Amino acid sequence: MKRTESVSVAEVLRQAIEESDLAGRLAETKAAAAWPSIVGASIAGQTGKPFVNDGVMTVVCRSATLRQELSMQRSILIRLINQAAGAEAVTEIRFKG
Repeated sequence: MKRTESVSVAEVLRQAIEESDLAGRLAETKAAAAWPSIVGASIAGQTGKPFVNDGVMTVVCRSATLRQELSMQRSILIRLINQAAGAEAVTEIRFKG
């Protein structure tokens, strides 16, 4: 089919993401990438790189004390991560030792 009007590359990408249902996975990737800016460089350095799968972010913590402190701040972290991702990408955070 021949198009008669021009379409921007951004619009084509947006449509492709919507049609292939990649928007959720893209939001999860943004959420994981936002971790260092949310918790700061010092805490990010003491944790492993987080990953998100089906709305659950998993973060490896080397310190039991840090793991407990982050667990107490879980709801605030979820809110900040979702704001940074621009979508409700994270519904739960699990901290592992």
